[in-house]
Formats: sequence, C-alpha cells, structure tokens
Amino acid sequence: MKKRVLVLIVCLFMGIVSFACNVSFLVNGEAKYDKNKIYKVGQEINITVNVQFIHNPCLLDLNETKFKYDGLDVVKEGQWIENSDGTHSKLITVRIQKDYKKECKMTLIRTCTNQGGFGMLKFKHE
Repeated sequence: MKKRVLVLIVCLFMGIVSFACNVSFLVNGEAKYDKNKIYKVGQEINITVNVQFIHNPCLLDLNETKFKYDGLDVVKEGQWIENSDGTHSKLITVRIQKDYKKECKMTLIRTCTNQGGFGMLKFKHE
C-alpha cells in the first residue's frame, strides 16, 4: 500500500514539473557563463533569453513575460523571435549600474495556469 502511494506521489510530482516552460540564457553568446566573473560598472552585457514551451499552444503570450532588473539598466531590448526549432528568443542588452552595492540580477517570470517559467541571472561587479 505504501509503495502505491509513493508511486502515485512521484507520478503527480513529475506531471506538475513537466508543465513548466524551459528558460535558458546565453550571456555574451556563451551558454555557460562564469558566475564568479567580475563586471565593471557601466559594462554592457548581451543576454539572449530562450523560452521553450512544454505545453503547446501556450496560453500565455510571450509579451506577458515579466522581467525584473536589480542594479541593471536596460540599454536595448529586442523583440521575441521564433527559432527554427520552435523555441523563442529575445536579445536584451543591460548595463551595470554604478553605486549599486549588491549583486546585480535579472529575473524572468512567466506565470500561467500551467505553472509558467522562471529564470534568474546574477552578476558580480566592482
């Protein structure tokens, strides 16, 4: 009996997790960015945001994706484009603010009935 309950819980958990959007980032064109890299105040960083829908069609429009910037100024924000593999991407250029004491970060949030998606990048600076 305990085994069946455990299997049911695992299946439910896997079902819930599988509904989220997959979010990934490229920082200055690199998929693996150095989390310990120190950026200079005023330095510009190119971030490519990639979103892959797990549930298709997605009920939440890409333009409803929310971005939050802490210690970063947006220099340029491109439009969402659909890639040949069905993913969507957007190029955002940010600049490290001066006089910001904490780690800078960019947060992406997609909230919908199918759990949505979440992503965060952190940048250390001088």
